[in-house]
Amino acid sequence: MVANKISREIAASLLLVLFVAGCAPEAQPTSAPTLTLIPSTETPTPTRIPPTATLQLLTSPQDIQLTAAPTRTAIVDDDQSLAETDPVAFELIGVAQRALGQQLNLPTRRIEAVEIQPVIWSDGSLGCPQPGAQYQQTQVNGYRIVLRTGQNTYIYHTDFDRVFLCNVDNEVLPDSFSITESTAEATLEVTVEATAEAE
Repeated sequence: MVANKISREIAASLLLVLFVAGCAPEAQPTSAPTLTLIPSTETPTPTRIPPTATLQLLTSPQDIQLTAAPTRTAIVDDDQSLAETDPVAFELIGVAQRALGQQLNLPTRRIEAVEIQPVIWSDGSLGCPQPGAQYQQTQVNGYRIVLRTGQNTYIYHTDFDRVFLCNVDNEVLPDSFSITESTAEATLEVTVEATAEAE
C-alpha cells in the first residue's frame, strides 16, 4: 500500500509538472547573428508617363512611303504611276533595283525605274522559261519591271515571292500583254548592243 501511495504521488506530481509546463509561455529560440554578404537595395518601379498631345499634323502614308526609300527613283510617266498606288509594286521595284545594283556594282540611285506593268504569267516560269526546264502550269500574278542605267535597259519578271532578271531572248509575254513603244525601243537597243559586243 505504501508503494501504491508513492506511485500515486509520483503520478500526481508528474501530471502537475506537465500541466504547469503546458501552460507556460513558449520559449522563443534565439538565432545566432548572421553576416549580411549582399546588402539589400531598393528596386525602383518605373512610373507610367502619360502621353503628350501631338502639336503637328501627322504625315500621310504616301509621305512616309516616299521618305522611307529616298534612293528609289520615280517612274517616268506623266500620269500617276502604278508604283505610287500599289505598295507591292513599289517594293518590288526596290528589290529589282537593289539586285541590279549588286550585279553591276552600282548604287540604286543610279538605276532608273522606267516602267512597271501588272502581268498574269501563264506558268511558273513567269514568262522567262529556261531551256529544258518544266514549270507548273498555273496562272501567276506578277509584274514586268523595266529598269535603266545609262543607255542600258534591264527587264525583271516577278511574282510576289521572286524577282529576277529576264533575258530578252527568253522572254515570253502573255498574248493580252502590250509593251509600250519606249520600252520596246530601249529593249531593242540593248539587244542590238549586246549582239554587237558579242561579235
